[in-house]
Amino acid sequence: MSADTAVAEDKKTVPQRRRPPLPRLPDVEGLVARLMSREVFGVQLGVLLAILPVFVLSIGFGLVSRQGWNHPPDSRYYLPMMAKDMGHPWAEAVRMNREISPNHVAPWFFAENDPTWQMVRTRLLYPVLSIPFIWMWGLSGGSMAIPVLGDILFLWATARVVQRLYGPAITIIVVGAFSTVGPIFGFAWAGTDTLGMGLAAVIVANLPIERRIGKANLAWLGIASVFIALTRQVGVLAPAMAGAGWLWALARERTWRNRWLGSLVVTSAVTLFLQVLTMMLVKTDTVGVLGRGQTTYWGIFRQFVHYLKIVTQEAVSYMWNEQHVLLGLFVAAGVTLVVRFKSDAAAVFLGAAASTYLITAGLGFSTLMRYEMIMFPATAVAAGGLVQLMLGQYLPGAVPRQAAESAAVAARAAGIEADADGADTPLPRRGTGRLGLGLGLARSAPGRFLGLDQPREERWKPHLILGSIALAIVVGISVPGSWRSTPTAPAQDSYAAAQGGTPFAVTPLAKPDAITSLVWAFNQATEVANGHGMLDGSFDWVHDTRYRPTGPKDPGWATRDKDGTTIMHINATGMDQPAEIAFGNAVTLNRTVNKDTIHLLSRKTSEYGEDVVFTVEDKFGKVHQGRATTLYPIWEKTAPGLVTALIFDS
Repeated sequence: MSADTAVAEDKKTVPQRRRPPLPRLPDVEGLVARLMSREVFGVQLGVLLAILPVFVLSIGFGLVSRQGWNHPPDSRYYLPMMAKDMGHPWAEAVRMNREISPNHVAPWFFAENDPTWQMVRTRLLYPVLSIPFIWMWGLSGGSMAIPVLGDILFLWATARVVQRLYGPAITIIVVGAFSTVGPIFGFAWAGTDTLGMGLAAVIVANLPIERRIGKANLAWLGIASVFIALTRQVGVLAPAMAGAGWLWALARERTWRNRWLGSLVVTSAVTLFLQVLTMMLVKTDTVGVLGRGQTTYWGIFRQFVHYLKIVTQEAVSYMWNEQHVLLGLFVAAGVTLVVRFKSDAAAVFLGAAASTYLITAGLGFSTLMRYEMIMFPATAVAAGGLVQLMLGQYLPGAVPRQAAESAAVAARAAGIEADADGADTPLPRRGTGRLGLGLGLARSAPGRFLGLDQPREERWKPHLILGSIALAIVVGISVPGSWRSTPTAPAQDSYAAAQGGTPFAVTPLAKPDAITSLVWAFNQATEVANGHGMLDGSFDWVHDTRYRPTGPKDPGWATRDKDGTTIMHINATGMDQPAEIAFGNAVTLNRTVNKDTIHLLSRKTSEYGEDVVFTVEDKFGKVHQGRATTLYPIWEKTAPGLVTALIFDS
């Protein structure tokens, strides 16, 4: 062997130094996936991040850009209510509203005899909830917090139930689509619309849709039914949805004691109790609203069907022309009602639609889907059914933990044995924490009393106690605050009509004579009778207005006094153009009055207005005599006086 060969062999036997292995990279993808799958109040974090940030930024930009429209005409009730709940007297509360909102408001808006105030005064929740935010941001900014939070509550609660039923992917599609529709943004103003929608979503989230529910869900249904009644007059919504679900289950299972019975009993009992209590405390006329002057059942039914047609046309026209995404969601829900008519989602959507129709047809008009917003949560649940039918095979299913919970609750309620020993399937429970504090509290006497040792679905006492405390706070603040009314403001006698002799009377800015006010009133009424404009102006939006109706189509015909006159309210006609035209014709002698021939026979003045007897000729030269009450302007010096009584002799 040569030396070269030996050296080569030695090199082969010498071990080569190896580089140390690189450290393993962290599983960022897995970490993010686990983080996104974590739930926050029943909704995956990934779902929330896909929906809420864009929505919050968009609505924030809208609130900043639209400025004055954050406080619409209806806010002239809610802003003074907030100020009154914070301890300010009515006169000061009205002044604070005027500094923020350009909409006319006077203390008689809150008079004991005003029907609109009798309806609004029961909406206690929104003003009280706004108080902490007013402390931070003032009356203008603080009044916007709850409407925005109402939108977020709607999206969150709806996402929770849609995710449980169909999974996170469909939730992002459906709830994400709802987060872009116009009413969600447009009605996030100083009003109760979005808060009512959010509470409706809480009701839907606790209904037994494709599952069995526990006592905690029943407690939430009761609490939400109370608070939605203190937000808007939509109490029929909850029992309608629960009733439809119960009927569906009755048809399927042939037993009236099905899983929907508890929710039907709770929502119906709470709604009935609150309705009776409201009728005892405030002066409302539900039959009168639905009947609109009709005195027979057949007439009321025909009138209801007539306005049912009107609101349907207005809603569909609005969605067809401006809100295509919203129209698509409603179409999807309607298709689900047909192709999956046996499902709970179809029943809930039908119940929500029927109750919403009852409300909107009673109003007589649909304003950009404002009054239909309460059915958005049920619509989302039904629309998700069609999306699952179309895309379910390509998308992940429902969340495993939630599906397991639903199955466990169903098994427990049905008494299904989990193993050979016959033990009931235990309900999933949350962890007690690293220190075991939750377990220790649950085993204590107070914890056992509150039911903390029970499965989450059975812990009804804490919810009921907290809800009762919240209700007591709302009532305790409202009763000495915004619940109280100002004195009656009658239509005739200018001193009394302006609430003269009370702290609520407003000093006039100018004193135009009665003839000037009557000329303006005849001009405006003639324009309205010709189908142009609205009556608000010379006639106040809420103040009692007395006149003599001339036919059954005139507002207030069915409630005439013995002298043939009646009280009507301009806001009662709302967007009902035929009623406004009828009133315009009645006070202008069918558009024949010659306003240049007004002559005063007598005149009584007060510091707030005038009461006159006058004559006027029609275009045929016939002289007509009448009485009128006019109030001096309190909002603008150049404005005409208000006419609160315009009565022609019979």
